Amino acid sequence: MDKEDDDLYSGYNDDDGMYDPMGADAATGTENPFGDAGPRAAPTAGMRTAMGTAAQGDETLARPMTSVKAAGYSSQPMKPGQARGFDPLGQGSKGPAPPLQKKSEATMEEHCKDLERQVNDLLEESCKLSLDGDAPGALDKAKEAGKRERALCKQREQSQLADQINIDLTYAVCFNLAHQYHVNKLYTEALNTYSSIVKNKQFSQSGRLRVNMGNIYFEQKKMPNAIKMYRMALDQIPNTAREIRFKIMRNIGNAFVRMGQYQDAMQSYDTVMENAPDMPTGFNLVVCFYALGDKEKMKKSFVRLLTIMAPETENDEEASVEMAADDGLREELRKRLNEAQKLITTAAKLVAPVVDKNGFVAGFEWVVEQLNAQGYVAIANEMEMAKAIMHLNRKDFEKALNVLKGFERKEQHLKARAATNLSFLYFLEGDVAEAEKNAELAVQNDRYNARALVNRGNCLYEKNDYEGAKMAFLEAVGVEADCVEAIYNLGLVNKRLGNLEDCLVAFKKLNTILPDNVEVIYQIGNVYDLLGNYKQAIKWFEILNSRVMHDPGVLARLGAIHSKYEDEAKALHYYSESHRVYPVNMDVISWLGAFHVKSDLYEKAMPFFDLASKIQPMEVKWQLMVASCYRRIGAYPLALNKYKEIHRSHPENVECLRYLVHICTDLGRKEEVHDYVVKLRKAERSQSQEQAARQAMTQNAQNLSIRTNMEDEAAGAGGGGTPASSPRGNQRSSPFRAPERPQGRALPTGDGAPKNDDEWGNGMLGDDLLPGM
Repeated sequence: MDKEDDDLYSGYNDDDGMYDPMGADAATGTENPFGDAGPRAAPTAGMRTAMGTAAQGDETLARPMTSVKAAGYSSQPMKPGQARGFDPLGQGSKGPAPPLQKKSEATMEEHCKDLERQVNDLLEESCKLSLDGDAPGALDKAKEAGKRERALCKQREQSQLADQINIDLTYAVCFNLAHQYHVNKLYTEALNTYSSIVKNKQFSQSGRLRVNMGNIYFEQKKMPNAIKMYRMALDQIPNTAREIRFKIMRNIGNAFVRMGQYQDAMQSYDTVMENAPDMPTGFNLVVCFYALGDKEKMKKSFVRLLTIMAPETENDEEASVEMAADDGLREELRKRLNEAQKLITTAAKLVAPVVDKNGFVAGFEWVVEQLNAQGYVAIANEMEMAKAIMHLNRKDFEKALNVLKGFERKEQHLKARAATNLSFLYFLEGDVAEAEKNAELAVQNDRYNARALVNRGNCLYEKNDYEGAKMAFLEAVGVEADCVEAIYNLGLVNKRLGNLEDCLVAFKKLNTILPDNVEVIYQIGNVYDLLGNYKQAIKWFEILNSRVMHDPGVLARLGAIHSKYEDEAKALHYYSESHRVYPVNMDVISWLGAFHVKSDLYEKAMPFFDLASKIQPMEVKWQLMVASCYRRIGAYPLALNKYKEIHRSHPENVECLRYLVHICTDLGRKEEVHDYVVKLRKAERSQSQEQAARQAMTQNAQNLSIRTNMEDEAAGAGGGGTPASSPRGNQRSSPFRAPERPQGRALPTGDGAPKNDDEWGNGMLGDDLLPGM
């Protein structure tokens, strides 16, 4: 290869006239930007290997090699201790940067601004706590903000910065403090704070705060002061703020209503309704005319109330699409619609019974007609239901049934409601079949209708299907946990099934819901009595006695339980109190008479037996007891006269004849003895014949019953029969019943008395003479 080919950079220094910086400068008359240095020397041989490819090809087109020094690289060797690194600007030799200057002390103006920020932060915290419901915490923050704001104002005044005092901040702090006092029911402090704001002439809009002061007086029931503040605020509010002015006028009307000045209230409400009608004002106007008894104006005001545009609702499809989203506007519209419907319903129920002179039926018909004309169909149906309830209150069941039957041609939910009421009506009338039919219809239309389930359970209870009734009541409680009817009936059915513990649980749960209900308290005490826990039974019946003072049944029941608890002193007290309140209770009279007999106090027992004989004159045993008391106290002539009196009214009474024979024998009246002996034998024969006849009839009845059972078993009539209940078992027992009388004891015989072959002398006091308990 030629030598020229080996030398890739040959000809580099040859000037071919293509680039001449000096010449260019001379030709153009400009200054050489590179100084006087001129062209650089050709690269060394060591650089050729690395940069050789830059000049490959035509030698005449080879470009010059550029310098890399400007990029921060240098071919000079590094000095000892010099750090390696990229330093294109040559800053490495200058050393570290100088330290930062210390901040000068804050000026007084900056300090005041910092205090102002702290006041604003406290104000925001107070508002946030009030919004969250923490009224005491909000009040503390408001007080702290007030202290710091006053300190800020004082600091600026001392620093000659009075022109920087923020009047708006002062107003906001004072207003928030007054509002927090109001929220915390500190009315005096709130009024003082509001007064200081109102009296300050720097606050141009402070006159409106008199409305807040009026509200405080309204809550304190100081209506004249409230009206005064409302009117002062009304004078300071311009006519351009129409909405605020009419709201204040509505407050004035409300205050007049609380004072009973319905005429003045009516004028305020009427002004509002003519300019800016709204639902609450229209309702209040109806109430005023109702209180004044003006039926014509009542009608006009009710029609005006219906013409107020209620918030509109969108169709169901759009509502279902947006239900998933949290639409605050939709919730507010629904809330306003519910409030408007509630006011219209209340006003309709208020005026319907009295608006027409022809009676409440005509009034309800007029109200329903107006509601349908204005498009309130749902409220009109509600009024039809209210009319049926009104018929029920007046005991007019036929008309109530006719009204409720009209719902069978209406919507499904209305039909279900009507069926529930119809079931209840039929149940009250004793038509259990129709009641059950309507109850089933109501349950089919609405499975979660607790009252329909209660009606079904009642029907099953009347059909003696206690287990089915229990399941229905349990289902009703599952649907509506606080359905008191279902809980009470569940306790009754458990009591009938003998599940006294479950019964007690149900009634105690109901007692937590209705703590003052006397029926529930009685049932709890009664269940404890049935369980034999007399201590708890006494406790609950004493609670019942404190709720219904001087009730003879409760007092008698307390006496009965104390008698079972073997506390005769308290039993005597409660029975005596019961007899004092209700002196014709035979259970109480018999217990008191028997108690005095056991205590050998015949003089005290005699008035009770005499009273019993007057209450039940056909019961000879009470008169016999009076005569026996005379015998025991030694008044034999009186006893003889009493026996003769009994004999005249009951000549066939064997016991009376026996006593006459005995007492005449003891007194030595032989002529009378002979007559009474003849009558006694005749009466005994007659009694024996009657007893034989009764025994024969009883035997025949038993034989007939046995024969019938055998025939039924032979015909495959079924399993074991149900034993026939006694006639007394079918009788409905009183909820307050006296206890069974303990057995009497033997009565001693006095030496001076006739021989003891009378009704008490031979031993125990028998049930043939003492009344059954």
